[in-house]
Amino acid sequence: MVKIYKVLFSVFDIFLIHIGIIAAFYLKFGTTIPLYNWSSYMKVLPWLSLSALIIFYMFDLYSNWRRKSIYNLIYTIVLSIGTLSLFTMALTFWYRGFSFPRSVIVISAVIQVVLFVGIRSLVWWIAKQKYGRRKVLIIDESLESGLAFAQKFIQHASGWFIIQNLLPVSQWKQMAHLIHEVDVVLLSPSLNREQRAEILSYCSRYGKEVLIVPELFELFILQAEPQQVDDMLVLSVQPPGLTAAQLFLKRAFDIVVSAVLIVLLSPIMLVLFILVPLTSKGPAIFKQERIGRNGKEYMIYKFRSMVHNAEQKTGPTLATDDDPRITPLGKFIRATRLDEIPQLFNVLKGDMSLVGPRPERAFFINQFKENLPDYTYRMSVKPGITGLAQVMAKYSTTVEDKLRFDLMYVRNYSLALDIKILFQTLRVVFQWELSSGVKRRTENMEVLLRYFNLEVASGDESLSTKKDRIL
Repeated sequence: MVKIYKVLFSVFDIFLIHIGIIAAFYLKFGTTIPLYNWSSYMKVLPWLSLSALIIFYMFDLYSNWRRKSIYNLIYTIVLSIGTLSLFTMALTFWYRGFSFPRSVIVISAVIQVVLFVGIRSLVWWIAKQKYGRRKVLIIDESLESGLAFAQKFIQHASGWFIIQNLLPVSQWKQMAHLIHEVDVVLLSPSLNREQRAEILSYCSRYGKEVLIVPELFELFILQAEPQQVDDMLVLSVQPPGLTAAQLFLKRAFDIVVSAVLIVLLSPIMLVLFILVPLTSKGPAIFKQERIGRNGKEYMIYKFRSMVHNAEQKTGPTLATDDDPRITPLGKFIRATRLDEIPQLFNVLKGDMSLVGPRPERAFFINQFKENLPDYTYRMSVKPGITGLAQVMAKYSTTVEDKLRFDLMYVRNYSLALDIKILFQTLRVVFQWELSSGVKRRTENMEVLLRYFNLEVASGDESLSTKKDRIL
C-alpha cells in the first residue's frame, strides 16, 4: 500500500510540475506560444521529469509526513521547487535551450509552489483530522524517566498527540484499564524483553498502536539477513562498518564534492576569516582535537564562535541555551552552520567525511561509553560534517537518541543515503531552533511539570511526591 501511495504521488507530482510550466507559458505568451520556445521545453521534458522525482526524493517529500510539522512540509516544498528551478536553468543551458525563457521558469516555480503547498497541505490536514489528537499512555520504569518521553510529545508538532497518562511498568497489570482509554502506548527501552512482549501482545489484542523506543542493540538487526541452519531460522548480523567498495566510493565522492564546495564557498570563508577576529579577540579558525574512525585522533577546523579560550576555566563543557561564551557573530554562524565550513579541508585530508556521525572529543566519549557501551560502534565510519542525527534531531537531543540515528546510518549506509542527507542538510540550515544548545535539566522539568499543572518544589522528595500526583 505504501509503495502504491508513493507511485501515485510521484506521478501526480510530475503532472503538477508540467501544469505549472504550461500555465507559465500561457501567462507569458498568451494562446500563441512561439514554436521555438515550446520545442525547447519539449526537448528537456523527460530529463526535467526525472530530475523532479530525484530532487523530491532527496528532500524526503515521499516519506510519511503524517505526524510531522506543516511548517516543515511547506519549507521543504519551497526548497525542493527552488532547487528544481535552478536545475532547470542549468539543464536548459546544457542543452543550449536558451529559447526556454528564464521568466517562464520563475513564473512556473511560483505556480508550482502554490499547487504543491495547497494540495500537500490538504492531504496533511485530512491525515491530521483522521490520525491526529491521539491519546498517549507512556509506560516506563519510573515516572521520572517517563517525564523525559512526555517532553518529546510536548515538543512535537502540535495537534498530533495528547499525553493522557504516565504509568510505571510495575503497575501496568493492575492499571491495564488505562490502555483501553488511549489510542497509542509508548514503551520505554528500559522495559525488559518479557515486559515489552507482554504489553505489546495485550495492546495488539485490543487494537492499540504501540510505539517502541528500541534498545541500541536492536538497531543492528534491522538489516539482518534471514538464513537457515538445518531446519532453524537465524538472522545474520554483520559487524558494523563499510565494505572496501563502499569506502572507495565514499572517499571519491567526498574528494570531488568537498573540492567543489571549497571553491563555491570561498567568498563566504574569506568574509568570515576577516569578521571573526574583528568582532571578538582571538583567531578566526578554532582547532580542537577530535576522535575519528577507529579511535584515530585528529585536529578539527571550525570558525571560532565562542570567546577565545572559552574552556580555559571551565574545562570541556557542552554549549547550553544562551551560553555566555558564544559571541554575537558566533550565534549567527552556529545557527546557520557556517562555522562548520572549514571542515571541508578535514574531508580533503581524509580525517572526515561529508556525511557521518558528528565527531566528539575523547573527554566526552569516555563519559558516554560508561552509560552507552555501544557508543564506540559509531566510530566504525569516519565522522562527518553532517549526518543522519543532524538532519533528524536537534543540537540539544540526548546522546542516546543521537546514537540511535548514528547506528541507523552505519547499518543502512549507501551513497544514495549520503546524497539524501546532504540535500536535507540544506533543509535544516535555516531552521535555527534546531541548533540551540542543551537545555538545563531544571528548565526541562519546569516545562513538564507546568504541562501537568504541577508546581516546581525544592528538594527531590517533594518533587517526587508531586510527580506521583500525575496518576
